Amino acid sequence: MTDYLVLGGGLAGCVLASRLKEYFPEAKVTLVEAGPDEHENPLVVEPMNTPLLANSSYQYNYRTTPQKHYDNRQIYHAGGKVLSGSTSVNYATWTRGDKADYDLWGRMVNDERWSYDGQLPYFRKTERHYDPSGDANQHGFQGHIHTVPSLSRSYPLTEQVKAAFVDTGAQPCKDMNGGDNKGLAPHIENWRDGKRQPAGKVYGLAGVEVLTNSIVKRIIVEKTGNDAKATGAELVTGRIIQASKEVILTCGAIRSPQILLLSGIGPFGELQKSGIEQIVDSNVGKNFHEHLAVTLFFKVRDPEKGLCALHPGFNDPSYAKGFPVGYVLTESAPSDLVKKALEADGETVSDEHPQIYPSRSHYEIIPFYAATEIPLTGMNVPLDGTILSVGIINLLPTSRGSVTLNSADPTADPAVDPNYYATETDRAILRAAIRRNMLAFETERGREVVAAEFLPEGYPPLTSQSTDSEIDARVRRAASTFYHVGGTASMGDVVDTDCRVKGVHNLRVVDGSVFPVPIAAHYQAANYALAEQMAERIGKGL
Repeated sequence: MTDYLVLGGGLAGCVLASRLKEYFPEAKVTLVEAGPDEHENPLVVEPMNTPLLANSSYQYNYRTTPQKHYDNRQIYHAGGKVLSGSTSVNYATWTRGDKADYDLWGRMVNDERWSYDGQLPYFRKTERHYDPSGDANQHGFQGHIHTVPSLSRSYPLTEQVKAAFVDTGAQPCKDMNGGDNKGLAPHIENWRDGKRQPAGKVYGLAGVEVLTNSIVKRIIVEKTGNDAKATGAELVTGRIIQASKEVILTCGAIRSPQILLLSGIGPFGELQKSGIEQIVDSNVGKNFHEHLAVTLFFKVRDPEKGLCALHPGFNDPSYAKGFPVGYVLTESAPSDLVKKALEADGETVSDEHPQIYPSRSHYEIIPFYAATEIPLTGMNVPLDGTILSVGIINLLPTSRGSVTLNSADPTADPAVDPNYYATETDRAILRAAIRRNMLAFETERGREVVAAEFLPEGYPPLTSQSTDSEIDARVRRAASTFYHVGGTASMGDVVDTDCRVKGVHNLRVVDGSVFPVPIAAHYQAANYALAEQMAERIGKGL
């Protein structure tokens, strides 16, 4: 028997378990994690080892369903399968997103606690900002997560790449984590002195009962008449863990919906396919949203100078302290282009449409001084220090997919169908972002950096003048993921504004599953704020 049973030892689970033990010192808090504790494993701790974690036992290594708009390719997807979850395997980018993202969230669920101003205290609570003279209204200086700009390392291409974007109109962004992330900003990360900061390690988990290598079979939900109540969980070993107060599900936007479905919470037809009795009808697994992304690769000019990772000359000791990146560009797509695309998707569009007003952060361009090929893309990018990669991300996708069950086996992967690139709006935004990137590399200073694009076989080089069909063909061939998933237990639908599962007492979901809309960010900062706010709410008995 425990008091608070937290299922999922990832980012949110570690924060919640640690904080609940602080708020309720006499309570028993139990954290259940499917993977091992690898907090001291050098493969996990060292920044430049991060690419080696793909397809490893430290991650869930998913294959999506064949994607109709990506030439029926299956896309590699992943999430941390270790204590601390994806904070033990990610690339440590630290971005909040734009104020407009959270304000839309707050309006959608009719609760200002989820607006930017409502979440700001928890952003501050999480953070130990790198600049002591930073804006104290926006930043915290006592939090567990130390942040640092990657400009603390002097990479040889940083200023040249920056200049190429400035020459094509990029405006400076002084603080991409200050509520408006639009513009060209230094990349912010949460490596600390060149080491990873896993959530469970930095929050401590003192006094928490931690069960690693323990897979959840189902949440135990007792139903009496029309009332349903979560009383605990069953593990695949058959062990039952009873919870006297609450069960809190924190397995992420792919595994959390799977566990809810396995527990009889979800659409009747979906449960019936796997022979699971429905306990509560709910739209679990719907509204899957993820940032659409494509990575372009470029052959650098003068590679013998040691300009990119894996070249013998790329050997400054500071380079081992983070991933090789300098600046990030975040911009709005042209509003007329977005309006036209929304209309093509059948929407009624006014100047106040939330996809364009207030000014939204539609895409991100992030150059890496390394070859960063995602598994299953089949590009065969050379790993010899001659390649610069550019991640191009649609931050506000309108395509929606789903997570469903492949079977009633809790050890089997669920069916992940992101439904990538399904709307004209998504296609228009990603095309604009790709053209924007190519424009920078067509400048004089851009040409000083790159000699040519590294191409998939049979495809022409892209330019700022490439046609829609040429860009779409490349996206279908090479697009992948940046692992930013949300929406599958959406707030306002599956859960209420205190993350309580509708129709089930004593059960909450606290992770990216509850994000009702995409956030123009890499999601760890948003998940920390979510977990801190919900820990405080539970601590106050709310």
